[in-house]
Amino acid sequence: MKKTPTLLKLFLWLLICQIPSFLGAHVVYANMGWYRLLSKPPLMPPNGVFGAVWGILYILLGVSAFLAFREKLNGKTLALFTGQLALNICWTPLFFGAQNLLGALLLLLAMLGELTYLFRAFWKINRTAAYLLLPYCGWLIFALYLTTGVWWLN
Repeated sequence: MKKTPTLLKLFLWLLICQIPSFLGAHVVYANMGWYRLLSKPPLMPPNGVFGAVWGILYILLGVSAFLAFREKLNGKTLALFTGQLALNICWTPLFFGAQNLLGALLLLLAMLGELTYLFRAFWKINRTAAYLLLPYCGWLIFALYLTTGVWWLN
């Protein structure tokens, strides 16, 4: 049996990690009118920053997954990674589509909690992969602040 080339595996992980943006973009655009009317907390970045940051974070997630799963592909770690992507996919429809600010806030807490388990799993396999999760974690913490602020002010 022929092995999948390394660059192809990297590309596939990068592609998989773009799924949340592919699935969420239409929900965001369809609800920008509602979003613009919301009161925002201090430090809210301009709208254009979000897409750029998420684009970078999804690349880092893809590289992280590639490094971890190149070393060792086990079911538990794969379930944790898939779970993190699934939670990520759910946030945009919850916040923008359902306009459920409290639900989105609680989902971010779940994402951060689940991410601690994923970080530990990656740490055991490949420390660089774990370190690449830190910018994502930082952004989730910032998103938690922003979502809490939007919920509180509205």
